[in-house]
Amino acid sequence: MTSITGYTNRSTLTMQMLTQMRWQLDALQRQLATGKRADTYGELGVGRTMDLEARMRLSRLESYENAIYSVDLRVGIMNTALERLRAIGDETRADMRFPAVYKLLGNQTQPQQLAVLRLDEAVSLLNEKAGERYLFSGRATDSRAAVSGTQILDGDGARAGLRQLMAERLLADRGADGRGRLDAPAVAGDVITLAESGAHPFGFKLASVTTDFGATVTPTAGPPASFDLDFGGNNPPDGGRVQVRLTLPDGSTSDLALTATTENPPPAGTFLIGADSDATAANLAAAIDAGILSLGTTELVAASAVRAGEDFFAIDANNPPQRVDGPPFDTATAMRDGTPADTVFWYTGEAATDSARGTAIARVDETITVSYGARANEDGIRQVVQSVAVFASMTFSESDPDGRDRYFALLQRLGSALDGGDAMKQIQAIQTDLAGASLAGNATKERLADKKPVLQGILDEIENISPEEVGVKLLAMNTRMQATMQTTALLSQFTLLSYL
Repeated sequence: MTSITGYTNRSTLTMQMLTQMRWQLDALQRQLATGKRADTYGELGVGRTMDLEARMRLSRLESYENAIYSVDLRVGIMNTALERLRAIGDETRADMRFPAVYKLLGNQTQPQQLAVLRLDEAVSLLNEKAGERYLFSGRATDSRAAVSGTQILDGDGARAGLRQLMAERLLADRGADGRGRLDAPAVAGDVITLAESGAHPFGFKLASVTTDFGATVTPTAGPPASFDLDFGGNNPPDGGRVQVRLTLPDGSTSDLALTATTENPPPAGTFLIGADSDATAANLAAAIDAGILSLGTTELVAASAVRAGEDFFAIDANNPPQRVDGPPFDTATAMRDGTPADTVFWYTGEAATDSARGTAIARVDETITVSYGARANEDGIRQVVQSVAVFASMTFSESDPDGRDRYFALLQRLGSALDGGDAMKQIQAIQTDLAGASLAGNATKERLADKKPVLQGILDEIENISPEEVGVKLLAMNTRMQATMQTTALLSQFTLLSYL
């Protein structure tokens, strides 16, 4: 049988061409349906490298935008909390302004009872969350920043709270005899010796002794410090003044000023000029001793409470709460570290000592990061909580004749701490830092918004295809297929006879 080999090969090639054209037709129909040039990156040909690069960069831009959104949200919550914390400080300070009223409701004044509620609110603010992230705990985002107000004041179980530390500190500061760890003034002839009881951090410290008449004052630096006041055989003139300056546990000073007088009995704040300098020295020593005992029930108590607040609240990884090393407390000579087993640690977040702002960092651009972390034990925040807690901690009694003076001594110290002092300035500084992070993020967001359309345009150009372009290709492909099929049909009818 005779065959035409050339025709057979031609027929096979034609079928292959038709199959390939069918695939191309299917691809064009998918493009028309999806608007996409290809289903895989491999089908994009030489454009796939640029497409992958543009898509990667676009993905990074979106991650930066998400980071900026998170920063804005968290900073907004933190700023609201800090603003309210400042208001708590302002409200507490307003309650302390003169003329304040000393009127007890139970064992506290009404402003103190309000301070208890404000302490609870302050703790709640510091335990604010954004999603599952605690905002004032540094890097410990899964831990609360602070214990409850009740735990701060009264402790829990075997762990001591602020009130217990204040009581222990007061015993150590006042001493067994109430003289603030000073010895009773000693008199030898017309020489008075004032001395501290020992080398320790408690009670009064002798800062200076001065007179405006001819007495000689001889200091001994110590520790313990002492002063000898020698009349030199001469009585002071009527109106002559002696001033003993004492440094209190919180770092403040109190002046015990006494004026010589011939009036008998001598009025408050004076000492009687005796028949000779020996008698006058004895009278002055007794007046100094009475003044020290009086300050020991008023100024010293308030200063001791403020110092105990500092010992309890000023904590970080290197500085645990400080407690008096006792019992006994009234003769203690040193402080010791509180432990988690015996003392409440009010701040429960991350307690490192590096920059708090660096505990939360977000990348908002290829080369830009913003820092917006915070810790509740930062000085400004801590000082507000500390002042409110100390104010809320002290108690008084209607039967205590020194209660009113002690209350106003406390107001003076705590009011100064809140009256536009470092605490408020430092909270404002924290807010400024956070606002700067938010502004930097939003400025970057505007630049990102300009970049996104450019990258999206590149992607669209590489990946997408217009319906018009697909339509033209479909029409051309259809024409080619019809021509090929017609040619194939004619060839299939072609025989050797017709050829001959």
